[in-house]
Amino acid sequence: MPKKEFFVEMKKGYTEICVALKLLTLLTQGVFMMQADYSMPAEIKDKVSFTVDEKMKVYPFSSVKAVLTDIEGTTTSISFVHDVLFPYAKKHVWSFVKNHEADLLTILKDAAEIAGAPAASTEEIIEILAKWMEQDKKITPLKTLQGMMWEDGYQKGDFHGHVYDDAFVLMNLWKIQGLPIYVFSSGSVQAQKLLFTHSIFGDLSHLFSGHFDTKVGGKKEKGSYQNIATQIGFAPETILFLSDTLEELDAAKAAGYQTLLLTRDGTAPAGCAHPAVAAFNQIEIQ
Repeated sequence: MPKKEFFVEMKKGYTEICVALKLLTLLTQGVFMMQADYSMPAEIKDKVSFTVDEKMKVYPFSSVKAVLTDIEGTTTSISFVHDVLFPYAKKHVWSFVKNHEADLLTILKDAAEIAGAPAASTEEIIEILAKWMEQDKKITPLKTLQGMMWEDGYQKGDFHGHVYDDAFVLMNLWKIQGLPIYVFSSGSVQAQKLLFTHSIFGDLSHLFSGHFDTKVGGKKEKGSYQNIATQIGFAPETILFLSDTLEELDAAKAAGYQTLLLTRDGTAPAGCAHPAVAAFNQIEIQ
């Protein structure tokens, strides 16, 4: 084997070992708690001890063949997005566009047309983009540009993508069990992949079977979830959608999905039409 390929394989193996050790550490520390009868893969269950929380309510889901998950507020802290990623993009938008303008012509043109100002100058378009950032607009050219700026930051090591411990553990277990996991976020596919590739747990890209952004439709639109089901080849009723936003869950449920509300920073609202949990370790897929 050539020297370069040898070191690539060695690095890959080291990463996998680190992920496995982190999994076992979280389990043995009781960070990840489950019911005693939870269907944990034997290769992990035989090697670890874990804490059983008798008071924790676990929601069972049957006939699930795929999981579709949101990112912000679901797998990842909202504060990471709002306190790290968004400020970074706002701080660097002027310099980034100026330094890469030749590579951003399509994005700038699309942004100007959406804003109703097709003849706007580059400076005026940057002002528009900055305003959209302040308003947290879910507009495709803006999200694409943000993804490019975040890629620059990730590659420089300016920050690493946050992933909750419980999400890390469960997604690894689902992967071991052969359950495909897909991501649907308002952030661009590029931004999604960057977050998970450069996460605090290392490269988690192998956990996911596909990514979707607003190009497939808005997250609060029923048709978006119908489109995703068609593209991934699973019947809607066999897909479990995880999100912290009720309107997104309502749209997914209207499309026939099974749904679950993540309440990371609070409790479910009264009369909520979806089961609700505080963390992934309350999810049982039968």
